[in-house]
Amino acid sequence: LYSTLFTAQTVDKEFRSEEGLRKAADWAKASKLHKLYVESYRGALFIEQELLEKVRDYFQNEGFIVHGCVTTTKLPRISNNWKDGCCYSDPDTRAMVTKIFDRTARVFDVIMIDDFLFTDCTCELCEKARGERSFEDYHSDIMHEMAVENILKPAHLANPKCKVIIKYPLWYENFHRNGYDTVRQTRDFDLIWAGTETREPQSKRWGRYPQTNAFYFMEWANKLGKGKCMGGWFDPYSTKPITYLDQARQTVLAQAKESMLFCYGSLVVENGDPEKYDEGYTPGVSNTEALRKERPALEKLAYLIETKKIVGVSVPKMPHYDATRERFLSSFYGMIGIPVDPAVELDACAPSVILGSQAVGYPGVRDYLLKRKEEGKATVLTQGFCEQLGCWDEPCVIDIAKYGQEETLQLSEGATPADNWNIIKMPEEELNVIRDTLTKPLGLTFRAPVKVGLNLYDDDMEIIQNFNDEPVEVTLDLFGRNPKARKILLTLSEDQQAELTRNERVYTVKIPARTYVVLG
Repeated sequence: LYSTLFTAQTVDKEFRSEEGLRKAADWAKASKLHKLYVESYRGALFIEQELLEKVRDYFQNEGFIVHGCVTTTKLPRISNNWKDGCCYSDPDTRAMVTKIFDRTARVFDVIMIDDFLFTDCTCELCEKARGERSFEDYHSDIMHEMAVENILKPAHLANPKCKVIIKYPLWYENFHRNGYDTVRQTRDFDLIWAGTETREPQSKRWGRYPQTNAFYFMEWANKLGKGKCMGGWFDPYSTKPITYLDQARQTVLAQAKESMLFCYGSLVVENGDPEKYDEGYTPGVSNTEALRKERPALEKLAYLIETKKIVGVSVPKMPHYDATRERFLSSFYGMIGIPVDPAVELDACAPSVILGSQAVGYPGVRDYLLKRKEEGKATVLTQGFCEQLGCWDEPCVIDIAKYGQEETLQLSEGATPADNWNIIKMPEEELNVIRDTLTKPLGLTFRAPVKVGLNLYDDDMEIIQNFNDEPVEVTLDLFGRNPKARKILLTLSEDQQAELTRNERVYTVKIPARTYVVLG
């Protein structure tokens, strides 16, 4: 499924007229969308119930599934830190939230909450209310309490059929300190969603995330939700068309049930200079055209992997634990050809594992590591994990700091740096040792330049992704996987084809720039 969202501002400015509604419906049909989300509140703009009902009925009559959405920004009391957040210690703010969800649930049977449902407020109200708790613990507690009392209860009271979706943002290393308690919230909310907005990887404004961050977080959310995670959400901001396609491809690779294209108002404009992508570059029209062209291939990709299981190197990220070292490093392994299987829990049966700072907080993680060593199971540690747990005698350690330092980032307010790009400076010999340690227990070895990803599905499908701006040649030895002869099932590329040659169980693939190849 593919969907889009109409912000409250679009609803207010464009959907009071038949012409605006008609234009939006035509665009959605041209984009072959199945579902539309209509926002009732964003940035202090609260749409009246009568207009929401009018818009809902119009799009339903046009053949679309129509849901609601709420973005909790500019509520009565703003956070004293990040101004997109709010203070939920304030009674007036919580009363407004109740009012918003009561009205929205009276119109829609499903409500998505955009990923501004957080707080980093440390004002005098929060200081008094937290008592002896840390602000991190208080933020998680107050957001959980507020969600139950001021979102879920009023929504379900107004409409017992209503399902409320919490969308988790991509910045998964900041959840606990900003009030996203993913364990309690996933338990209490009806459904969850994952943000997969990676944007241009060189973007300082957005934190320099790798494209593979979308896959890691989408699949991690799938595991977290245990059936509750319904889709991924990406946008066109600071994103050239080919990188916009990476967002779509990575979301599908993680087996998202639905792809949300945020948002209509940004996808019908073409603003800014592609060489100045941190200065308001929003090529919505170009991105939309690129996605429309690739939709048949994306739909075939989704079909090919729909019933398959993602397999690979277990990379656990503990919920409600924010790593203070090597932040977002879990998402970078895909950029050096390590086939990652994101995990929420420590997997005792995993053939191979990477333990990083994201795993330090697991109860019993020392015993888990010791048992893996006793059983001879492949385990790679990061330097941050070793330093925090005092593991000094490990033979295979990833230490990104020794590959040189990137420039200091000057990030915009609220941005969360993910700058572990040093990892692609790892010498080939060292990379091969680490990669072989992890992939041989999976029945394969992989030789490829950096910025080439590999995903595995069951024991008979491999998907190789070239994120480089030039062609690459890779070698895949499938000595321990399903022996059936591989062929190219699908190429996702701008009118270019990959080449495959075989020598028994060894495959050589020539892959054009910015191209994905599915073998099976």
